[in-house]
Amino acid sequence: MSLALAPPLRRVLERLDAAGATLSVAELAQRLLALRAPVGDALARRLLASAFGCNAERLPDLVRVRELPRIFEGPVAALPLAAAHFVVVDLETTGLSAEQCTILEIGAVRISGLRAVDTFHTLIDPGTAIPPFITRLTGIDRSMVEGAPPLARAICDFHAWAGAAPSAAFVAHNASFDARFVTRAYADHALPPWSGPTFCTVRLARRLLPELARYDLDTLSAHFGISNRWRHRALGDAEAAARALLELIEIARDRHGVANVGDLVSLQIAPRRRATRVKKPKASALVAPI
Repeated sequence: MSLALAPPLRRVLERLDAAGATLSVAELAQRLLALRAPVGDALARRLLASAFGCNAERLPDLVRVRELPRIFEGPVAALPLAAAHFVVVDLETTGLSAEQCTILEIGAVRISGLRAVDTFHTLIDPGTAIPPFITRLTGIDRSMVEGAPPLARAICDFHAWAGAAPSAAFVAHNASFDARFVTRAYADHALPPWSGPTFCTVRLARRLLPELARYDLDTLSAHFGISNRWRHRALGDAEAAARALLELIEIARDRHGVANVGDLVSLQIAPRRRATRVKKPKASALVAPI
């Protein structure tokens, strides 16, 4: 998935972006991927394309790190936010590892014209026992998934539904988790990878709301006055994350002049701003002189 970088790579990219770096493709590959020796431009392009999930031919000889989102996203980067499509996804799974666990439930909301226009929901029969701690968290047990489709059918149905909006952005709260499971499921079932950019409501909130102490979905929902009718279930959490995304986009447009998809990607990878905290005066300073 485009720009769904692992945290270590994302941190390096953020540091390079903060420094306003302009590098050759070979230098970028060496610094971003911590290569011990320099590589040629052709190999550097292939390595970077694999890391970023983009077309290698889009990378110029000299790369301004701040312009990477527009390079990677191609024409979709110039798309105005009001004309863009977003698919906000939430998954319930049998565990945390995309390699060892599987998807138990998919919930998704399609946003078009900056409003929710459609939803997708399905339970999935994992074909295995559901761990007790997952049942305690979600309420999903074996009786609920009896008769539900297996992952092979559910993920194809989801792919067909999401594909109704070509180059739609993939959005989730803590997107790296959901993106790993969807990427794995797509690959395992011979489906083409997601072609649009990836947005994370956690990362956007950290950049747009530095004053918040936490960025979990409950805190973000409380901040925006969002009620979640189905907490820790895929569709309920997807709907809450979709409403949070629309609130965050509104803030990005009003306060940062974000106008298109490329601007929003640039904002997401920008270094995090720290909230300015006002120091409280010492107690002695509050005592009036006699």
